[in-house]
Amino acid sequence: MKKLKVAKVLWLVLVLPAGIVLVTFVVVNRGPVTIDFWPLPIDMQAPLSAMIILSLIVGVIWGGVASWLAAGTGRKRARDTVQRANQAESESRDLKNRVARLESEVRDAKAPSKTPAGPPALPPANAA
Repeated sequence: MKKLKVAKVLWLVLVLPAGIVLVTFVVVNRGPVTIDFWPLPIDMQAPLSAMIILSLIVGVIWGGVASWLAAGTGRKRARDTVQRANQAESESRDLKNRVARLESEVRDAKAPSKTPAGPPALPPANAA
C-alpha cells in the first residue's frame, strides 16, 4: 500500500511537470523548418519541436553507445581480474590441502610406534 502512494507522489512530482513542459514546448515550436540532407538531393519539412526532440533522442542513443564502447576495456579487465582471482583461490585451496597432507605425514612419522624401540627381544634360551 505504501509503495503505491510513493509511486503516485513521484509521478506527480517528476513526470507530470515534465509532461506539461514537453507539451508546452511542442505547441510553442510547431512552425515548420526545412531539413536539407546535403550532399543528397533530399530536403524535407518538419515541425521544429519534432526535430529538436528527435535530435535529443539520437544524441542520447549515440552517447549511450559511445559510453558502452568506451567501458569495454574496463569490463574486459574486470573479467580477467575475476578469472585470476578464481585461479588464485583454487591454487590456495590446493596448497592448503597439500600442507595439511604433509603435516599429517610428518605427525605419523614422528609418532612412536607400538613396538618397543631397540633391537627385537630374543627368544628365551632352551631350557633343555
